[in-house]
Amino acid sequence: MAKKKVDSLRTADMNEIKVIMEAMSVCIEDGVAQKIEKLNDEISFQASVRTSMGGLLEDYTCDDHGMPSTTPVETKVWRDKIGRTRNVDVMLERDSAKIHFIKEFISEEECQAVKNEVGDRLYVATVANESGGSRVSPNRKALQGSIRIPWQNDGAIARVGHRIYEYTNQATWYNLGLEGQEDLMIIKYNGRGRDEEEPDRYMPHCDGDCTGLPQKIGNRVATLVMYCDVPEVGGATNFRNSNVHVVPEKGGAVFFSYMGSDKIMDTGFTEHSGCPVIEGEKMIITQWMRYGVDNKNPWDSFNTLGVKLSDEDGFFDSNPETEDDDSFDFYEEDFDEDINGNDDSEQVT
Repeated sequence: MAKKKVDSLRTADMNEIKVIMEAMSVCIEDGVAQKIEKLNDEISFQASVRTSMGGLLEDYTCDDHGMPSTTPVETKVWRDKIGRTRNVDVMLERDSAKIHFIKEFISEEECQAVKNEVGDRLYVATVANESGGSRVSPNRKALQGSIRIPWQNDGAIARVGHRIYEYTNQATWYNLGLEGQEDLMIIKYNGRGRDEEEPDRYMPHCDGDCTGLPQKIGNRVATLVMYCDVPEVGGATNFRNSNVHVVPEKGGAVFFSYMGSDKIMDTGFTEHSGCPVIEGEKMIITQWMRYGVDNKNPWDSFNTLGVKLSDEDGFFDSNPETEDDDSFDFYEEDFDEDINGNDDSEQVT
């Protein structure tokens, strides 16, 4: 009889404890949820402030033609596979956003080889449009042309290509292959004097998604820009949200990556622009690099929305509002550049 009473009291106590624990759990969950919501609001606010300040910085730095490059947070020495060493100025080093400036990355001979290959096949530069193709935009004033890297030989252009991927794979965990990647893009900006109302320039944009979302397979994750010709006045590269200003150096290269180890994309730290070219000529060679491409799934099998061309009909059938939906304007407003390839107008159909 006494044992039954004790057991009964224990059961009652356990039920009461269970009720208390459940109430505490709900209370804690509500408190944590409110705290997380407040933290997210604060992060969003700080991001908006950073972007607003970045806009002011953009205007200031582009107008100050005597402003030097930003002081690096660290300078490293990179040794390539053939033993050549180069100094690397680390401007930003985050998991999902890196900005490096590599001294003497490309030689005069290698620049000339690329110029000879592209010849006079330059056309008006384009940006991604809302339906997966590309179009001319006033936000991007330049001429461009592309060449394929002849991986099968050991000439100057192939050497540059191998160097690009060697550095990228050492600076990141991406382990990118050569197969299926975009062609080299040659971009030329001409200065027409200080009185020019619409100088050649490139307004702030991201080369890939910079929305903090998971990476879309087959899309861009890194960029390397080589400076072959630098202007007398203007033409700096700005990363306004990171407070990084890069003055072009002949033969130098700026590298930036925008996917983290968790495969989440950058949140705008690698957004960048090309300041107006005022006097002289600026010619750069750009390699946009993608994660998840190969011989069977090359870069040009995706449209500028990151959709496989073979799946386009199904995508637009299931998203009939896409072509006219204003929400897709960010490819022009925020990214400007043809963010997922198809920069070569011959490949846009």
